[in-house]
Amino acid sequence: MKITILGSGSAYGVPMMFNTWGNADSKNPQSNRTRASILIEDEGKSILVDCGPDFREQINKNKVKNINAVLMTHGHYDHIAGIPELPRATKLLGHSIEVYAAEKTMAELKNSFGYLFMGQAEAEPDSKKIEWKVLPDFGQFSVCGLDFTTSLLPHHSIFSSSFRYKDFAYVTDWQELTPEAKSMLQNLKLLIVECNNGFEKAKNGHSDIDNIKKIVADVAPQRIILTHISARVDDKKLSSEFELAYDGQIIEI
Repeated sequence: MKITILGSGSAYGVPMMFNTWGNADSKNPQSNRTRASILIEDEGKSILVDCGPDFREQINKNKVKNINAVLMTHGHYDHIAGIPELPRATKLLGHSIEVYAAEKTMAELKNSFGYLFMGQAEAEPDSKKIEWKVLPDFGQFSVCGLDFTTSLLPHHSIFSSSFRYKDFAYVTDWQELTPEAKSMLQNLKLLIVECNNGFEKAKNGHSDIDNIKKIVADVAPQRIILTHISARVDDKKLSSEFELAYDGQIIEI
């Protein structure tokens, strides 16, 4: 299994607009972060997790050759803004793309991009089909013949889907684990998890370093990597305690 960190930043990226670095280490190239997304490649399939506003740039920069399916964690802008580019992606790839989202997230996608659900002609002439598939809130599901597990986590006023594939799990936009998520996250070789707030107290459905320490105590992954890092975070200090994801990072399990 190969995992590529396409983006490791929070909703506004790092640096933010006007070249605003905040507490991030502007001298470290790895502190330059696009919006959070990963690509999972295994058994000849390529599964994208989230499709934010930096989607095209991320795909090109990382020389991604194929996407078979997209797993959506939730309906916030920084995770869905690249969805309208998927019809063109199908046209360039020459095959359909499956998009998976929990029921409420799918409703948010329809509300934001209703025209994409009307048919391929309206979305992109000569494109292939976008296959919209509703995820269970909890439990197992199959993507292109690959077996995943999902569990919803509270995120501010909505919910975010976390995902497990084999011995790997991806958790973003969360603040507290549910019993179902704790069960799903046992016996992991790798956990990539959001730490948007760093040393600031958790708020607005995002986690801080204390949440990270608690998840380590609760599920004890062999390796943990923090992602969805905001410009408010002193990433140099945070990296002295935990491994931080960076854009373009490749991990093999």
